[in-house]
Amino acid sequence: MKELEYSLGFLREKLKDCPYEVWSLNYFKNYHYLIDSSTDENSPPPPLAPHPNEEEIIQKTIKEEGKVNIYYFYPEGNQVILCLDSPSVPLAEEDMQHLYYFFYLYKTKETIERKENELYNLVNSFHSITSSLDIDVVLEKIIRNALKVIPAAEAGLLFLYDEKDKLLTPRAPLGFNDSIYNVRFKVGESITGKVFEDGGGRIFNSKEKVYEEMAKYNISPENFDYITAGKSPEAAMCVPISLDDRRIGVMIIHQWVQRKVFVNHDLQLLQGFAEQAAIAIQNAEYYKEANKRLEEVTELSNQLQEKNLELQNRHEVHQALIQISLQNKGVEKIVQELNRMIGPSLSFFNSLENKYYSSRRRPPLFSFFEMKMIFLRKRNPLHVCVYDGSSICYFLYPIFNGSAFLGCFIIDTDEPLLKADRMTLEQGVSVLTLELINKQSLTEIFYKKNHEQFQNLLDYKDNENLILQANELGINPAAHCFIGVFEVPVYTDLQQLEIEIHQLVSKIKKELMLSESLIYGFHNKVILLVSSIRPEDLTQSQTTIRYIRQEYQTMDNSLFRGGFSRTYKGIENIKKCYDEANKTLAYLTERNKSDIICYEDIGLNRLFINQSPQEIEQFVHDVLSPLQADNDRNKDLEETLLTYIEYNRSAGKTAAELHIHINTLYQRLKRIEEILQVDFQKKEDILKVQLACHLKATYEQ
Repeated sequence: MKELEYSLGFLREKLKDCPYEVWSLNYFKNYHYLIDSSTDENSPPPPLAPHPNEEEIIQKTIKEEGKVNIYYFYPEGNQVILCLDSPSVPLAEEDMQHLYYFFYLYKTKETIERKENELYNLVNSFHSITSSLDIDVVLEKIIRNALKVIPAAEAGLLFLYDEKDKLLTPRAPLGFNDSIYNVRFKVGESITGKVFEDGGGRIFNSKEKVYEEMAKYNISPENFDYITAGKSPEAAMCVPISLDDRRIGVMIIHQWVQRKVFVNHDLQLLQGFAEQAAIAIQNAEYYKEANKRLEEVTELSNQLQEKNLELQNRHEVHQALIQISLQNKGVEKIVQELNRMIGPSLSFFNSLENKYYSSRRRPPLFSFFEMKMIFLRKRNPLHVCVYDGSSICYFLYPIFNGSAFLGCFIIDTDEPLLKADRMTLEQGVSVLTLELINKQSLTEIFYKKNHEQFQNLLDYKDNENLILQANELGINPAAHCFIGVFEVPVYTDLQQLEIEIHQLVSKIKKELMLSESLIYGFHNKVILLVSSIRPEDLTQSQTTIRYIRQEYQTMDNSLFRGGFSRTYKGIENIKKCYDEANKTLAYLTERNKSDIICYEDIGLNRLFINQSPQEIEQFVHDVLSPLQADNDRNKDLEETLLTYIEYNRSAGKTAAELHIHINTLYQRLKRIEEILQVDFQKKEDILKVQLACHLKATYEQ
């Protein structure tokens, strides 16, 4: 530099005979270098003189041990020291003034170069932190470039404010150990929280001052331990990061070993950088938010596209199944089409008809009883595993109409259904439900038609008309026939009752397999007319129906009871058959029995079918009530009489059954005759007593 050469030339001219050295130092930044020396000796740099606060003081002369040091003070802590190896100053005051200004020009140019370098670093840092829109990358670049802007700093980090938790959380630490990630500052806590709260930057040029300020603003013990877990800062600067009037965080830089004293110029430089960093953070957050919204829009678009495709597929499946339904191809065809559409093998159990539909020839997977128990309280689809040597799992998808169980899809899989398969199955369920309900409605219409035809048979006016109607129903007018009437006595749900009646009709039709028969449901009853030229076929039919009832009882189905008429030859006996079947059923109903019996089984009781229970009870009471008097003598008389009549008036068998002497029996019988005012030798009296005992045993049972 020409200015420096001129100054040094001036100095050499004035100090020809005096050894000297010229040093450049900076009080705040703690650096020095030798500008010029008149000797070849490597002398240590002179000590720094405290930089005066008053701007009027521009130089200071210090003499010690035969040497003189002349200090020239310049702005921002800069000093030039002239070291003379002489006990006195061989320069005039005017010469010293000239030297001050010569060196001032030199230090000014040096400061300008340093400022230009700072500006260059600052601009490059701005470019760097704005070159990315990834928030994590931006935060890391902010700290790295902050350390470039303030070269004396060795570590730095950001604390960004979390609106949700109301805490300042660390981001992008550089030069710290991992414990710093555990720090969480409240607003106003420690140096960081206080700078965020009041927005004022702070400088600390000693470890003691840093600790003092942390304690002053109530740092928590946990946060203090996390911060001091590594190195302790010898100097620090902390500035707020703000957008307009809204603070979003704090920037901190540390010196682990003090390399320079932080001054206001450093604070202003860091604050200016923090303001640009705030803009970069905001841009990155805007970009992140925009990306998030773009992803949401893209996701919504994909969902809409997927939904549209799903709706299109759903429509195609629905149309294909509806077309099958409209063509009256039936349940089996719908199940076959669903099996073609769905990947895993699919079967369908029709609860209305207790029938399986499957693409593979194999025995039913579940019995009707098992299906009923599985969905007794459950209505949702579920997986079921069957253990038969090995575990085989199925996915069951039930179909209900209200409370009525219509059927169930059975799919060979232990995995959740694919979305497309489940959608197809759901469409199949809706179409098949309509098909089953429609079929059930048609069945009800068919039952009503059968009921009308059956009533026409009962109301026949002449044999010719009766024979004609029987032929129309496929019944041989000359064959043997009987009628059975069955009822489900206990029910609470009419919809479920319809299904149970239909199931019973289907079961009987399937098991009997007779061509010359008529069967239909009516309310809670099933009417059956069976004809055959071979009487043994009719006997076998009755046996089969009794077996069906036993099976129902075993499987915990709704129990039914019923009555068979006697077998007659010729359709002209249909009224008699129907009357006998109804009387037989009435007999069971009056006694609240759940059984199936024939008209012949009623025996003597057929005479009392049309009698009300009250009349029968009154008759029994009138005859036997005198024996029920509450005294010790009559205590065993009623039991004795009932046993005596039961053993057909055999004195020996009665006495043996009652474990009494035969003479005691005769005494009791005599007493009974007196109380009842009857004579066991008179036919009318004994018949009255026998009838009362029979009715008591039969009806009170």
